[in-house]
Amino acid sequence: MTDPPPALRLQFADDMFLRRHDGATSPAVNQVLWRLDGPFDADRLRDLGARLAAGSLHRRVVRSRVPGARHRWAPAGTLPVVDLQTTAVAEDRIGDWAQTQADVPLDPAGGLSWRISAADVVARAGTGAAGTVVGGVVSLTCAHAVADGAALIDAVVRAATNSEPLVVPAPERGTRALLADAADAAAQAAAVGRWAGAKARARAQSAAREIAPQGTRAPAGTVHEPVPPPPPEAGEAAGVAGVAGAAPATRVMPAVPGAPNGAGVAPGTAVGPVAPGGAVAPGAAVAPGGPAGPGAPAVPQPADDAAWRAPVLHVELPSDQVTQAAAAHGGTPNTWFVAFLARLVHATGRFPGEPVPVALPVSTRDADDPRANSTKIARVTIPADVLAHRDLGWVRAAAKEAYTAVGQAEPGLAPVPLELVQMLPDTLVSRLPQPPVAAALASNLGRPPEGYTHAAGSAVRSVATLSHYQGATAAELRAAGGGLVAFCTTVGRTTTLSVAALDPDRVADAATLRRLVLAEAEAWKLPAAPW
Repeated sequence: MTDPPPALRLQFADDMFLRRHDGATSPAVNQVLWRLDGPFDADRLRDLGARLAAGSLHRRVVRSRVPGARHRWAPAGTLPVVDLQTTAVAEDRIGDWAQTQADVPLDPAGGLSWRISAADVVARAGTGAAGTVVGGVVSLTCAHAVADGAALIDAVVRAATNSEPLVVPAPERGTRALLADAADAAAQAAAVGRWAGAKARARAQSAAREIAPQGTRAPAGTVHEPVPPPPPEAGEAAGVAGVAGAAPATRVMPAVPGAPNGAGVAPGTAVGPVAPGGAVAPGAAVAPGGPAGPGAPAVPQPADDAAWRAPVLHVELPSDQVTQAAAAHGGTPNTWFVAFLARLVHATGRFPGEPVPVALPVSTRDADDPRANSTKIARVTIPADVLAHRDLGWVRAAAKEAYTAVGQAEPGLAPVPLELVQMLPDTLVSRLPQPPVAAALASNLGRPPEGYTHAAGSAVRSVATLSHYQGATAAELRAAGGGLVAFCTTVGRTTTLSVAALDPDRVADAATLRRLVLAEAEAWKLPAAPW
């Protein structure tokens, strides 16, 4: 009898994102939008849904039966959800329609981990062709617990090109399952024990140094207690963006999808708070950020209306002009995007005259990698004068250094081991200290693979991607520190910039976000067409 493949256990980031669906904080959901030049193709979308259901996105959670063991992923065993709507959307309401789809609840624990929806687009009122079908729009939403940006892209490409899907192994049963859970719990406990031993040794060495006579040297082999570097991975605890380290289940922001393109970066997982960056458990990967710096102008706080939602904007830009604008300032489309977002932070009134920290999701996914989340976060802090002069050469060099640092970073001794955090119940995890979120999270997908671009149809006008926190209130985002999350995707002659403003006190509504984004585009002399 052939042994079944080993169980696919939830990684730290998966677990943190999963807890958001059951806790008091808002669930993290990634969304892809395809805007078509013609009506949507119902047969093609049903086929895409069926193929996605055969792959790695279509998974559910099997709870462990041994305390301390990680939960397992298993095939969902449910029908795919493909909602082909019969009511058309007006051209000037596409953004609203997209947000409505992003708000539909998902349940990764029960197997409802993703959803496809589509609608035809009609000419807006007041035009000669009002009511005439002029295009289509397709939305794919996926729980961040199930897939970060890189995992989502891989699944869509495999489904769209009829390639061999990645299959989540079926869970073990009976005695095998109990033994496997017991072994995993023991391994988790052993990891915590190794951490405790290392911590005790570090403290003893520190104490020995303190009592050593002044002027004497510490014994050979004595080392200073390492200062833990920013969390390496873990589903980016922070926000939009996200993703990558660990954090409390309550403030973990996902890493957002993305893939490298030249100087671009592939976004991945992030489990952090609801803002760019995220909240993570001690020792988890966290994007830089925090509240506005000293001297930031006071701004009135909006009323905490239960119906308030973080404003979102998608704008289309001519990709050739983006490239030209970037080159004119010594950079690439990727560094232009990073600077654009950092300058937008200044425009909101945050960090006036000060450097702006930006989180850059980086995928660590390998070929045929079944992990749901595998993103780390690079961090770059851009000086105010660099932003004022739009010095993309400086940004490019700094970003390159940040990406290199991610690959070379050593884990160090975390304040709290991620294994221990994952073993804790929600009530305890939710009380862990929460680090500040990043001021901005910039995820650039560059030019995605052909299979991803044309997954929803051949006549694709543009593709947009964004991470959302479903139902996040102003109070929740304010507590997380606020910030901006943005994604950038280029298809054909169009670059689509998608921005979510998770800053209720500085960007309280859609009109404000639209004004800020269009003004920044104008500063680069780029024509921008909002959805």
